[in-house]
Amino acid sequence: MKKQDTKCLAPWMSIHNWPNGNVYPCCLWDSGDPIGNVNDQPLNKIWNANKLKDARLKMLNGEKVSSCSRCYLLESTGDSSYRQRINKEHEQYDHYLDKTNRDGSLDFMNFHLWDLRISNFCNFKCRSCGAGLSSSWHKDAVELELTPKDSKALININDKTDFLKQIENHYDCVDEIYFAGGEPLIMPEHYTILNELIKRGKTDTVIRYSTNFSKLTFKGTHIFDYWKKFDNLELFISIDGVGKIGEYVRSGYNDVEFENNVKAFKESGLKFKHYGYAVTYGVLNYLHLFDMVLDFIDRDFIDKTEPKEGNRTVFFSPISHPAHYDCKFLPIRYKNQFKNRLSTFEKELNLRNTSKEFNLDIIHKLTTVYKTSISENFNYKEMLTCKEYTDKLDIMRKETLKDVFTYFDSSDDFIRTTE
Repeated sequence: MKKQDTKCLAPWMSIHNWPNGNVYPCCLWDSGDPIGNVNDQPLNKIWNANKLKDARLKMLNGEKVSSCSRCYLLESTGDSSYRQRINKEHEQYDHYLDKTNRDGSLDFMNFHLWDLRISNFCNFKCRSCGAGLSSSWHKDAVELELTPKDSKALININDKTDFLKQIENHYDCVDEIYFAGGEPLIMPEHYTILNELIKRGKTDTVIRYSTNFSKLTFKGTHIFDYWKKFDNLELFISIDGVGKIGEYVRSGYNDVEFENNVKAFKESGLKFKHYGYAVTYGVLNYLHLFDMVLDFIDRDFIDKTEPKEGNRTVFFSPISHPAHYDCKFLPIRYKNQFKNRLSTFEKELNLRNTSKEFNLDIIHKLTTVYKTSISENFNYKEMLTCKEYTDKLDIMRKETLKDVFTYFDSSDDFIRTTE
């Protein structure tokens, strides 16, 4: 294997943290394998932690890093990966590799790419999420005995002021900041960072978002008033379903409110470098992806012309954690249903006067979804867990699976392998 197949610049120039203080090189690194925790030690110590030094050396030697498996999986199915994007968009830092010490350490620390999750403050409680990344999930997590009763709903880095101070010097070198959450548009720290960028004249910094796009004002100021000051906006809106399915899968989502906010953004005339809908797919919405695409076309959420920079698009990312929501473990009949609709989906697209290039792009993305889903077989244990959690959440949230989904009679379908 060649170095080019394993190299990722993230361990040389990127920082990603979770609200509990865990630190990783990027957001696709295995969340169960942090390289350190900022509540226990400063960033300059974590930067040369053994796990990160080992990862750098393996990449330089053309060896795969186990915690990078999500990128390798995407690439094996023909999809593009975050690893590839980082290498392409930050190639000016390739020379950092030559400055790596024999033990994998670095004598410098320049965070050009920030991916900061300072708290879990969020107004949604999506089915595939949990209390670690959503404060709204806390009550349900306690009832499900996933979280101690005496735990706090809001999780954040113990001393946020000190953490922000530790990255203060890196404002001079930052090229891109990725805001996610929780929900970034309701987090005070997000606005603290934007204000500092504006104050320092760093408005050419790429500001990239993963947002549920439900709340657009903060303390009386509209987010559009901030965004109009920045030259490189990348907006990726998280949505895992439309209509009743969207409201079931992502508790807190309101379909009418969402449409109004999307229309408001379009009418604002704000310029953006990239704009897309980030759909995380799993057991619940696997077969819903086709209808989502059609809905986006019908409501003018995406551009149905040739995909290119500046066009509104959609892309799909698989759920791998929690494993019981991973569509790879669904019974084969659902994968066959997906395959059958995929084979005729271009006809459905053509009825909406989509371009040939648009069709090729969407069919390719959905084909990648299918390839990912069949990379493993039905797993009774995981699907039983999915059934149990679905039933419990339905009772707690006063929702009913079969009232929302046309392709599930009940959660029993998760474990039923016969037609």
